[in-house]
Amino acid sequence: MEIQDTSKQFEIHMTHSRKELLDIIRVFNLPISNKNDKNKKELQDAVVEVVRFLDNVQPEQEYFFINSKEELVDYLVKQNPAKTLTIKEKQDVMMIAKKLISYSRNNYFLMPSGYMDTVEVYRDASYIAKFPEIPSVRKAIDLTNKDPKMREKIQMVIPRRVKKQLEKRKAVKQQNIPLYIKHGEFILDFD
Repeated sequence: MEIQDTSKQFEIHMTHSRKELLDIIRVFNLPISNKNDKNKKELQDAVVEVVRFLDNVQPEQEYFFINSKEELVDYLVKQNPAKTLTIKEKQDVMMIAKKLISYSRNNYFLMPSGYMDTVEVYRDASYIAKFPEIPSVRKAIDLTNKDPKMREKIQMVIPRRVKKQLEKRKAVKQQNIPLYIKHGEFILDFD
């Protein structure tokens, strides 16, 4: 990782959304007033001004995985890792994922879902596996990996941020499962 002279002016990459900039301000406790009243461009300028003159930032390992001011600047200057697809590309990926889910739900029969051979299925699955931040893609790959005709399983590299979000969701779901225990005598009848 290259260390940048952060006293110089830098520009935040356009793929960082206003919501994400607000998250960065909140997580790193950046002293920006009236942040909710500013548009994206004003927020970008405010974040640049504040970060340029900071000595250091509090390490954060929950969402952004940033340990220093230099890493924060590097993160802001580069493309947002969560926004690698254009709208058109994301629609294409979603259509392929839906096609693979349909293929899986049709008991892995090729013709009803529009596939001619398993090579085509593997090619589509390999292509969409590059985008594991999309929930439909994860589901499609999980279902496709259960296909008995697939010799090689498709591996997805899930980003740390997505892994953390999935772990949090799983923990919340497990907390909400009630357990009822009843004591006494029970009679079971089988016809």
